[in-house]
Amino acid sequence: MKPFLILGLAIALTGCQSLPSSDEGRTKGVVFLKGQHCLTEYIEDLKRVHYGPCLTVTSVDSKPPDLRSDGFIELPVSTRTTLGVYCVYRSQDNTLKENGRIHTTVVLPDDQFTQAGNRWYLHAHTDILHGKGCKPTLSRSSQGRGVTAGH
Repeated sequence: MKPFLILGLAIALTGCQSLPSSDEGRTKGVVFLKGQHCLTEYIEDLKRVHYGPCLTVTSVDSKPPDLRSDGFIELPVSTRTTLGVYCVYRSQDNTLKENGRIHTTVVLPDDQFTQAGNRWYLHAHTDILHGKGCKPTLSRSSQGRGVTAGH
């Protein structure tokens, strides 16, 4: 087995153990939003890591986010919420692209999160290849695309 595969598996298993539970979210009436999410993918045929954008929540309703030890933020369901978000675009050497830090505000309507206990991740949406624009989308998957934040 290749060393990077073993390391990746160990990291994945560790990450799964530290995720917030759906039961905890349902009990509290909240969803969990990852406070910072960076897309990084190993491309097997190129034998290298591709560094995608990082999105970081900088505020929740104009206040600093209350980040849990697992890196998630609890957001109440059925509540309008305003997020301050930085989109950071990285070059292939994992350095910040020139003018690659963009701040935006995302307004989540009261019907954005209707089912407590779910985990959500922000993803970049606008021209991610060239590192321009910042229109975050929400996804239940840490790797996939989802619905546009704020519908």
